[in-house]
Amino acid sequence: MQTITEALAELATIDKRLPKKIAEMLPYVARVEQIKDPFAKSGGSEKYLREQRQSVGDLLTRKVNLRAAIARANAETMIVVGKQEMSVGDWLVWKRECYAVYLDMLKKLLGQAQAARAEAVKRGVSLTTDAKATPDDIIVNLDEQELIAQIDDLEETFGRLDGLLSLKNATTLV
Repeated sequence: MQTITEALAELATIDKRLPKKIAEMLPYVARVEQIKDPFAKSGGSEKYLREQRQSVGDLLTRKVNLRAAIARANAETMIVVGKQEMSVGDWLVWKRECYAVYLDMLKKLLGQAQAARAEAVKRGVSLTTDAKATPDDIIVNLDEQELIAQIDDLEETFGRLDGLLSLKNATTLV
């Protein structure tokens, strides 16, 4: 058994070894008959290539098995960040695919509200959320303070999540 951190390190090592192994085989695919087979004493180039292909296949199988074990562990291991509990796998999806989109949306909304505020100041009119505004007033349909708080909460969640994921990877066995 190994931790997720160790499994991820092994995956990185496999990813470095594979191109080297493949490159090492290429010079022995074909040779002119006059040139002596460099592997003649150990069964010939054909045997060498077969063994190396098997070795590459074994590394790829190991990679699949490690990824599957990590995925299973991530699906089973739960993390609580703030008031939200999700599996590590779900948090990883949130971190990779949702966080930036949501943060960008909140910042764009805030930017629009701030631009409306600046326009109101420029025009000398009121900025309000009240439907009873005068015809010249600018109505903002969201709460800027709430947006700022949501951005802060989101960034805090992201920061806490990184630490918790590192801790779980170091302690969760696959």
